[in-house]
Amino acid sequence: MNTTPAPKQPQISPYQWLNSVTPCPQWLGYPTRLSLPINLDWSGDSAVPEIGSRVHIHMNGFGPAVVRAYFHADGYLGVICQPDEMPDWYQKQAPGVTLGHFFGRELEPRRPQSPQQLAQPVPNCQAEEVATGTAQDWIPEYPPQEEPDDNQDSEEYPEHPGDEQHDQ
Repeated sequence: MNTTPAPKQPQISPYQWLNSVTPCPQWLGYPTRLSLPINLDWSGDSAVPEIGSRVHIHMNGFGPAVVRAYFHADGYLGVICQPDEMPDWYQKQAPGVTLGHFFGRELEPRRPQSPQQLAQPVPNCQAEEVATGTAQDWIPEYPPQEEPDDNQDSEEYPEHPGDEQHDQ
């Protein structure tokens, strides 16, 4: 049986970080974006929702929710939301937790990639490399290396007389 404690409820900080010279911690909720670092990326295609606005969290079936705060992590802007109802699987995993961290992409429906998008070359790759998909693309060929002779019985590396074992 798993005895791991439930995750901690996401915290929302008061305005203490507003205009602070100290960088605000990641994953902590803030009631305004003015407290957050500048130049954060929003991963969604739509605009960043306002505090108090209703959103739909498409990731993992969370459903409708209210935006309660903003947070940042690893250069990305996110929102702390309070879903109308936590999914059953989440209630079992984290009993008592009513808020969750979500990034912009998680507030949008999943869009499967079309065959044309999948065929697009990956940046920094040659089109031929992407199209071939051979094992040599993943495991580079290294020039042959001359193996050192580790045979200590050879004439080049004679054994030291003290290393020999004798039956006594």
